[in-house]
Amino acid sequence: MKEIKSIITLGRPMDLSYPTNRLIVFVSVTLFALYFAYLLLTAVPAAEALSIAFSAGIAVFLCWAIGREVDPAYEWSAFFALPLVLAAAFYYVSPDLLSLLFILLAMRFLNRSTGLRATVFDALMLISLGIALFSNGVYTGLPLLLVVFTVDFILEPVARKLLIFILPAFAALVFSFYLFNTYMDYSINISVTAALLVFLLVIFIIYVIIATGKDIVPGDSKEIQPDIRRINLARLCLVIFIIINVLQKGESAFVMFYPAAFAIAGAGLYHIFQNIKNSLVR
Repeated sequence: MKEIKSIITLGRPMDLSYPTNRLIVFVSVTLFALYFAYLLLTAVPAAEALSIAFSAGIAVFLCWAIGREVDPAYEWSAFFALPLVLAAAFYYVSPDLLSLLFILLAMRFLNRSTGLRATVFDALMLISLGIALFSNGVYTGLPLLLVVFTVDFILEPVARKLLIFILPAFAALVFSFYLFNTYMDYSINISVTAALLVFLLVIFIIYVIIATGKDIVPGDSKEIQPDIRRINLARLCLVIFIIINVLQKGESAFVMFYPAAFAIAGAGLYHIFQNIKNSLVR
């Protein structure tokens, strides 16, 4: 396990001795089972029902995981988004799980919640995911990686070798344009509803940044101590990623990324609730 961790640092072990970890596994598996049974009862073919229910269960888990990166100092904060994502899982089609995994790992690369410095293998994995997203029409992944790698490079001047992450990401972006013969539509496609969603995301993330202040927790490893600058920049990268896609694709982008959007909203609602509770206690 230590050998793998020295090669790929972005994974976090799922320690079931923690109550919150057991709870999210229970919620995800229960949703999968109930949704699968419901789809079968409504005459959906078994293979299709299995795929839809599995995606819903993974979407709930990824919402929680992204929520932990958005608000790492408060473990229950990530659970405030679950009622929203549970309802959305029944209402919307399956979200873009690959994009959600990409943004989760990109946030970990930048905020170093694992307590380890990212490796070349981590960067190559993210670049590969970025190319895969590009081929599926999500063009913002590779540009986001350029930003993440550049910020990481700037924040750690003693490790100038991190420049090797930036150059392959740029090369992958240029290569993808030619490989997939991409036509970029720069027009803004946003409705009143989408504009309201963007506004709420910005308000929630600002509220989380202000409410948490400099509250941080140690990473999974003691190699690197958490940096509030990295945590806040990772939060902003997530919001910018969602907003740019909403501006390009309209409300359909929200459907693609709703677990990540709800992770931000859940963190904001958690701190609003805590502030109200504290004011009532006083």
